[in-house]
Amino acid sequence: MAKKKKDTLDLYKVLETLNDKINSNTTQLENNTDQLKLQLDEVKVYLLENIEKRAKTSLDFLTSEFKKEANENRKNINSKQERLVTEEFKKFKIDISKDLEDLANRVMNSRII
Repeated sequence: MAKKKKDTLDLYKVLETLNDKINSNTTQLENNTDQLKLQLDEVKVYLLENIEKRAKTSLDFLTSEFKKEANENRKNINSKQERLVTEEFKKFKIDISKDLEDLANRVMNSRII
């Protein structure tokens, strides 16, 4: 009977030791989980900042390119407008010259009559 009692006590000690180890491991796992959550939060912040920087860089680049293109378009439009106005003035000058010539011819013909 003494041997049974001793075996039971040894079993309780083994169970108690196992329980302590389980509790210790659980605590360690909880600590590790908390540390991983903190590290994950840090990574999220880093990634968000990095994404924001790249988005701003891309936006700045695109804005710059659109401004360059708008400036080129403005130059092209101005050049075309100048050409159009110049051509219209040439036509206008030619029309005025023809009209003056016709008028001069009429005046000359009216004097002859």
